[in-house]
Amino acid sequence: MNFNPIMLAIPFFFLAMGIEIWLDRYRQTKLYRLNDSITNLSAGTSQQVVGIFLKVITLGLYEAVHANFALFQVPHTWWSWILAFVLYDLCYYWAHRLSHEVNLFWSGHVVHHQSEEYNLSVALRQSWFQGVWTAPVYLPMALLGFDTTQLLVVGGINLIYQFWIHTEMIDRMGVLEWFMNTPSHHRVHHGRNPKYIDKNHGGTFIIWDRLFGTFQVEEERPVYGITTPINSWNPVWANFSHYEHIGHQLRNAPTLTDKLKVLFYKPGWDAKMAVYHPIPDVSRESYQKFDTEVPQGVNYYVLFQYTLLVLATFPFLQFQGQLGWGEKGAIALLIGMTVVNFGFFFEGRPWAYRFEAFRLLACTGLGVWLLLPIPAGLWVAGAVGGLGAISLVWLWRLSRTELNTAELNPVSHTDAVS
Repeated sequence: MNFNPIMLAIPFFFLAMGIEIWLDRYRQTKLYRLNDSITNLSAGTSQQVVGIFLKVITLGLYEAVHANFALFQVPHTWWSWILAFVLYDLCYYWAHRLSHEVNLFWSGHVVHHQSEEYNLSVALRQSWFQGVWTAPVYLPMALLGFDTTQLLVVGGINLIYQFWIHTEMIDRMGVLEWFMNTPSHHRVHHGRNPKYIDKNHGGTFIIWDRLFGTFQVEEERPVYGITTPINSWNPVWANFSHYEHIGHQLRNAPTLTDKLKVLFYKPGWDAKMAVYHPIPDVSRESYQKFDTEVPQGVNYYVLFQYTLLVLATFPFLQFQGQLGWGEKGAIALLIGMTVVNFGFFFEGRPWAYRFEAFRLLACTGLGVWLLLPIPAGLWVAGAVGGLGAISLVWLWRLSRTELNTAELNPVSHTDAVS
């Protein structure tokens, strides 16, 4: 099934981000950094692409259980949709909570928490693999007879709802704070302060946290991020970094029992020492964010390339069902190369220019080859070729004026949280 409710909301996501960025500039609140925001958005873009391949596992499992083991067949009526929405949110609560309390599952969710900012772009910073680990949690809905369409629709609405709560622009919301998930409640969830860790897991409703003892009211303004920052702008590495950490832990675990504890205990378990490492206390006055500096021209170039990436990825996601798996794989690989090199540019990697030249040639060539056979494909392919040529010229000018003059040497520094 190719239906994806999130696709319908993407234009509104970007419109809302544009408004928040304008308000941020107007109020001088400094909620956005370009390197962080592009990394967030690149993680979300690549997650949608990877989802094309992984949904064979996740939705396939749900459909198989529904087709073979459903106890009832729930019709599509007004009451069944409301019930499906509430039941999905309950399942989401447990899937989300397990993603924080089981180390292996945390590896599929940690990406969403890595940003040290809190704005609407963070909502789109999604993990590639979370759906694989949490898919079994939703199977009770399949057993009760809710079909895959109902799962996708209510799941999409649930995720769309959670977009707007990733903001610091909205304070408390009165009576809604008692039963709905709000920006205040979700800011707590993203905080790395010890008392905020593993709190407020609800999607749409906060009643589950109140009921199951994981609710925490927002007190001081949170410090955002994870307790062991990855210090990278590479969205692909963001998805694999915790797996490497788990691999290191498994090598240090002396017995099979210890290895199982590494996988299924909470994050922070040290199998070698047989203890949980304490959560370090932090304050906004002393905490230092990861940051890097690059010339402004590089920022403009990456922003331009990300715009082109969105314009290319959106129709791909819409019409990917008409492509073969080989074509899908080639496009996915090029999208992965693109977002990886955004990180290389932001980190000042000297090879980013050479890699980018190869990427531009590969993307332009594949784009022209795929577009020529379609109606009006000659004109669209010509536009793609023109944009590729413009990008190559721009890249060459950047390399001459910035790389060859050593202005792109990374200047890593840390800024106090504002």
